[in-house]
Amino acid sequence: MQKQIILIRHAESIGNAGQRTTNPAGNHLTENGRAQASLFAGSINEAPDLIAWSSYPRTKETARPLAEKFPDTPAEEWPDIQEFTYLSPKKCFNTTAEERRPMVISYWNNMDPEYRDGDGAESFADMIARARKLIKKARERSERKIMIFTHGQFMEAIRIILKHPDAEASELMKLFNDNERGKTVRNCETLEIA
Repeated sequence: MQKQIILIRHAESIGNAGQRTTNPAGNHLTENGRAQASLFAGSINEAPDLIAWSSYPRTKETARPLAEKFPDTPAEEWPDIQEFTYLSPKKCFNTTAEERRPMVISYWNNMDPEYRDGDGAESFADMIARARKLIKKARERSERKIMIFTHGQFMEAIRIILKHPDAEASELMKLFNDNERGKTVRNCETLEIA
């Protein structure tokens, strides 16, 4: 069997639904998101060799129905595959996406891949390094079919890296921004990287 590495974006979270969020890690699934996660698990007929998720609860909550469906499949939390947090969580505490919009516009107008917005934020270059690390790690694992529950912007970064493996962070940032920064990656959408 050929190796398969499948990334899955988490199901609908409270942030996706436009509700207030306290921090990137505290964003849980909505009732609709839990239904999406169950539907996704129901669509998988063959057990993967490994199920992994980020440290953010919404990915673990999305992975849970699949892990319950295949209880003999090893399941792990993987560090460093969380969402791209480019705005300071402290500045964004208890805000909606609409309230963060001016900060988002300012960040992307700046287009500096090394810029960090404050405590708890990472630079675009940092996120690209994490994405490259995941690709390498997943390809080196011995399991043949790996399903990884992660985040939309992180998936978009991986998609762009796969298309432009030798590009510098500044070029990748422009491509990422031009490609709507992962906003087109739907909840429970998949991306195969191997």
